[in-house]
Amino acid sequence: MSLRPRLRVLCVPLAAAALHLFGCQPTDSKPATKTEVAPTKTDAPPPAPVVAKPDATPPAPVVAPDAAATTGKGSVVTLIEPGAEPREPLRLKLTAGQEQAMIMTMRMGMAMQIGPNAMPKTDIPPMQMTMNLKVTEITGEGDIRSEFSLDKIEVLPDPKVPDAMVQQLKGVLGTMNKMSGTSLITPRGIVKSADFNMPADVNPQIKQTVDSMRQQINQMSVPFPEEALGVGAKWTVTQQLDQQGMKLDQIATWELKGRDGTVVQLASTIVQTAAQQTITAPGMPEGAKVSLDRLESNGSGTTEVDLARVAPVKGEMNLKSSIGMTTDANGVKMPMTMDMDLNLQISGGK
Repeated sequence: MSLRPRLRVLCVPLAAAALHLFGCQPTDSKPATKTEVAPTKTDAPPPAPVVAKPDATPPAPVVAPDAAATTGKGSVVTLIEPGAEPREPLRLKLTAGQEQAMIMTMRMGMAMQIGPNAMPKTDIPPMQMTMNLKVTEITGEGDIRSEFSLDKIEVLPDPKVPDAMVQQLKGVLGTMNKMSGTSLITPRGIVKSADFNMPADVNPQIKQTVDSMRQQINQMSVPFPEEALGVGAKWTVTQQLDQQGMKLDQIATWELKGRDGTVVQLASTIVQTAAQQTITAPGMPEGAKVSLDRLESNGSGTTEVDLARVAPVKGEMNLKSSIGMTTDANGVKMPMTMDMDLNLQISGGK
């Protein structure tokens, strides 16, 4: 059995990691430099795989020993710079019944080499998803309970992509229509729980991807520091991830570029690194093993968020990733590499 479908699935979470750079739901803060551990639900582990080049690694946050010991269970939020005066905590200011559309457009290119055989870079047809987001409840603790539905998913025409590939992708993605989900987050944007509801006839390959996305929903929301922030504020969110059989370390660095009332402008970078390891992802062919030799990825993006709206106003990010692996199928070893470029754009409708 070919390992290629399995390896493609390993790359899918890179797109979900891109969502992290949009900070779809910001959070709050107060003066002073402090490290805080943001709780996450253990049965819904954090986000997706992506890694970075050594020269792109942001300054490592100073983490107290007790906080560092808990990073496997949540996100360590570390304030680097509180920014200029005036400073003010950022908190979501949503109300029950709020409803908004969000449009996400993804463009991706991938190149692969298996042993001596190189597959030239292939452009994946652009995909556009229209989602409806709705706040269903503000709990007594102030947490925000929301639901979403995927109203439409389209494969956009692209002169560089063969029509046969467009039609094939349409057939696979079409089964995602009517997918829905729920989430519960704090006013600071920390995800307490999240889940997806999938149609019974969803394509099995898509189901596997959505199962991964269930873990990555934490990246749809950005934990802000507890401290008050001013323009120029910088902080990091450090996580240890277990995703698709790979153990990863992720550092996202955020900067508050501007603020006008409830609207904030953010810039972000993401870096993930992984030690050499054996991948034990579900669905591997019997007798096959995959060793991760290297994982390098970095990305940057900008986003504009209205703390009083459910979806971001707008945002764009670019991500470059490279994965090196060695497959072992019943004693026959083969080196493999995959390189991927991804562009993601998000806009919030009315």
